[in-house]
Amino acid sequence: MLLAIDTATTRASIALHDGQTLRSECTWEAADRHTQTLAAQITDMLAASEMTAADLTAVGVCIGPGSYTGARIGLAFAKGLAVSRQLPLVGVQTLDILVAALPPDDRPVYAVFAAGRKRAGFARYRYTDGVWRAETEVVIMTWPELLAQITAPALLVGEIEAANVSAHPHIVLPASAYHLRRAGFLADLAWARLRAGQTDDPATLQPLYAR
Repeated sequence: MLLAIDTATTRASIALHDGQTLRSECTWEAADRHTQTLAAQITDMLAASEMTAADLTAVGVCIGPGSYTGARIGLAFAKGLAVSRQLPLVGVQTLDILVAALPPDDRPVYAVFAAGRKRAGFARYRYTDGVWRAETEVVIMTWPELLAQITAPALLVGEIEAANVSAHPHIVLPASAYHLRRAGFLADLAWARLRAGQTDDPATLQPLYAR
């Protein structure tokens, strides 16, 4: 049973996935309360699923970018659990989790997270060979700078200030559910890496930050 943990931004999400089925998932507004809420939410999810930490066989965690503090809290919890129970650990980037929920599309996707001070962190993705693949590194810009780059039809998904995009001639917004980053998709990505024999060393795995 894999436990997926994502605390990289103000919305936190956790999930349990047995490798075939998403068994449980919870997403909540953590704001600046990641430390106070994460352990309790995991305990409640395990109890509701009639499991304990002893039933876990792997841990997947979002490593950022996003909130400096938020990403560190989730990663520290995941690393501690992996080390104490000798579980394989898989780190997954924030925006890879977000776009994993989207259906195939010929248009590029600009996946974004709120970077503070009215800025957005984003990367552009393209659907190729059956998956969404990043075409750019994660970059932080002001919203006007980001919107000026979108000069052809494209999807925009993630933590979006709607007032900044409503009049843009080329932007298409997916349905609202696609803008919520969910740990269930983190779990899917983590299981794919586990099956490929790709795990991370808890001693060296670090959070990712974008500047």
